[in-house]
Amino acid sequence: MILREYLKEKTELLAASAIPDAENEAWVILLTCTSRSRAELRFLLPEPVEKALSPSVLSQLEAVFSRRAKREPLAYIVGHAPFYDMEFSVGKGVLIPRFDTEILVESALSGLGLDAVSPGLSSDIPKISSWTPDMDRPVVIFDLCTGSGIIGITLASILKKRNIQCKVVMTEISEEAAAYAKKNVKDLLSDPDEMVKVEIADLWPSEDPEKADLIVTNPPYISEEEMQVLLPEVREFEPSLALTDEGDGLTMYRRILSGAGQYVNAGGGLFMEHGCDQAGALKDLMCGRWESITCVQDYGHRDRVTCGIYRGEA
Repeated sequence: MILREYLKEKTELLAASAIPDAENEAWVILLTCTSRSRAELRFLLPEPVEKALSPSVLSQLEAVFSRRAKREPLAYIVGHAPFYDMEFSVGKGVLIPRFDTEILVESALSGLGLDAVSPGLSSDIPKISSWTPDMDRPVVIFDLCTGSGIIGITLASILKKRNIQCKVVMTEISEEAAAYAKKNVKDLLSDPDEMVKVEIADLWPSEDPEKADLIVTNPPYISEEEMQVLLPEVREFEPSLALTDEGDGLTMYRRILSGAGQYVNAGGGLFMEHGCDQAGALKDLMCGRWESITCVQDYGHRDRVTCGIYRGEA
């Protein structure tokens, strides 16, 4: 069998398991396991498999294709997933990064008065006033329900590249997920120090009394009913703790909004990712102590991030 036939066989295996875009996934697996470029592999396609691939690589490929055919997420199999311009370590017990979450990072940067890279980003995103880029102190950021740390770490990385001091506290209730966040802090941030830390906590930081200028969060927001129709990769493999509140999907937002006043400076911002049908409910929950409430759409033009500025206690 030549490599082209092998790739076709594995594509058919994935397609038979109802995996979307099976051909592309087969290529991704081949690229990942061989550590070769697509151009190199195309050159090898007419070669016999035993000549193109070493026995160890072929064995690894067989194992990976077998696991993927059982609908195990590819990110768990290979141990990492892309987000923004970095690769984050992930595995069983932690949510896999989603492309749509990048709009939460972009919105938060805009809220801090910094240029974001999305050309279509709404100009109506409210601006934080408790901190500005010309202040001689770090901007304090809380990333609640951090999971693998993608939001807090990405913000810290971008701010450090722009020579902006920041203090980022990422909280996570799951010790398993927090371990991935800690690993990603160590692996992805140059010279990580005490200014970027992960705390195992039930939502709010407990170790630091300092208030935040920016709170970002992607909490579990899938309702119990919606969980039943998710893809097998999500429903059967990713942690339900990071996906659903086993209720109406709004439980964590109620908790965040009921306690946020104790943890955010007046003029500080709250930026929350949510389901595409939850913007109206969140706006209603925010009315009162929050102003300039805005919903930002994701790259698919669906409501994805709701944000506002804390006006302080009445």
